[in-house]
Amino acid sequence: MLLILSGISTLASAFKLIVLLIVFFALLYGAHLFTKWYAKSNYMNIKSANISVIESRQVAQGKNIVIAKIGEKYVSFLLLKDNAVFLTELQEEELTLHNSEVQQMGGVSFRDVLKKVKRGNDTNYENKE
Repeated sequence: MLLILSGISTLASAFKLIVLLIVFFALLYGAHLFTKWYAKSNYMNIKSANISVIESRQVAQGKNIVIAKIGEKYVSFLLLKDNAVFLTELQEEELTLHNSEVQQMGGVSFRDVLKKVKRGNDTNYENKE
């Protein structure tokens, strides 16, 4: 009699464990989908805005120099922890923009880059011997 009762409670416990695991993974997957959706919605807001950060460089802890394009003008400013300080307006001729490198990377496949990396590692390994 006790053996039958203990079998039912073990079966019920196993069922509860399986249900809890399914609920856990469903919540984890839901969090994953929400994170992807939130990142895409924020990216679209940034992409469609008239403000874009061209370059940012950390000067010291909590101090960054930022070059941004606002409309058709380029400006530089210093970002501190509590505020931002306008430095100067820049001309496009004063800046070195790397748009051509970004456009060239669009035509390169991941497989080609991976082959180059593998060849580079093999060459370095052979030179060491």
